[in-house]
Amino acid sequence: MSKRTFLKKITALSLCLCSVIAVSACDSLGNILPFMKNSSIESSTSNVTLSVTQFDQPVSLVHQSVSDYLSADPEELVTAYLPGGTMRVDKGRPVTFEYSARAEDGALDISYILIECSLDQDFAVIEHTQKFSPRQKELEVYNLKTGAHYYYRFTLHMTDGDTVSTTGEFDTAASPRMINLDGACNVRDIGGWKTEDGKTIKQGLLFRGSEIDGGKNKGHADFCLTSKGVEQLRALGIKTDLDLRDESTKVSEYSILGEDVSRSFYNAAQYQSILDGSNAERTRKIFSALAKPEAYPVYLHCTHGVDRAGSTTLILEALLGMSKEDLIRDYELSAFYYNYAHVNRNTNTGGTILDLIDGLEEGYAGETFADKVEKFLLSIGVTQAEIDSIRNIFLG
Repeated sequence: MSKRTFLKKITALSLCLCSVIAVSACDSLGNILPFMKNSSIESSTSNVTLSVTQFDQPVSLVHQSVSDYLSADPEELVTAYLPGGTMRVDKGRPVTFEYSARAEDGALDISYILIECSLDQDFAVIEHTQKFSPRQKELEVYNLKTGAHYYYRFTLHMTDGDTVSTTGEFDTAASPRMINLDGACNVRDIGGWKTEDGKTIKQGLLFRGSEIDGGKNKGHADFCLTSKGVEQLRALGIKTDLDLRDESTKVSEYSILGEDVSRSFYNAAQYQSILDGSNAERTRKIFSALAKPEAYPVYLHCTHGVDRAGSTTLILEALLGMSKEDLIRDYELSAFYYNYAHVNRNTNTGGTILDLIDGLEEGYAGETFADKVEKFLLSIGVTQAEIDSIRNIFLG
């Protein structure tokens, strides 16, 4: 071993990790987990010590204005909480790692940095892996699950092939899971919400948002995934591109996500028109598709991810047992994309979300709102076995 390499191997590195200030989310999304102290370890392979500071609170993955809205009185419209301007707050915030590295001889040759995040302390399943250039001083990890306890492994890969690694842990605050996709807007996981009987909808199964292939919005950067965006969405494991648009919007034979991702068009109805008998078969097909466990994870979308996607998602979330207040909150979160103030419960765009809720409430029997939605789905031909399968997929 050369003297230069030996000196590198005894160099002390210090890594400091800063956390994004966490904020409380609404009670229906669960309690924020207590903060945990990160560990410091000594690498057994390179005789280099990496020390990591502690996270002193859970990391918030949503913008402050979103958190404020979720904490407000349920009667308040989202309009009062939009930040103004063209700030993108429909995208999730990252867990940010900052590091410093120092070599005694002034020559620390790092090839790249690898951050791995897992929900398992032994890293049996890696939830997120991301490579960074040593020129990057703020290392941002996006699209992690909310309300979760994570373990991370931070590894420096040297140009001589050596590695220096340490591990630690952090919590993410409970909140809606807003997703960052390069070339898409208004994307979020429907998981993380609490049901009225105390269950939690699983994360990582169904993501709802805007179209991802441009469609009729050709040239609009927010509606067509870049190669990075495709990579980001595929990293979520998507197996099904559930397209609520009409097939006339098709721009290619296969989903932009690849030939291995199934895609079907449903020409979905929206708002109270879903309750019209003429639209029953369209809705039945959607929920029959959602009953297939092998279809998941699913990316469900229309054009903007507001009307058709919002209405279909509301029925799904209602079936799973979310309260009406939370159904409305989730729908109105779409307003945070470029401050779409017109996306609120009262605005009529061929119907309103309140009209759909009232139609289900008044038109079908049942002790709970979930029971009434179940009766509606049964009335249009969705089978009891399919309904049970949907609930088992998201709640079982």
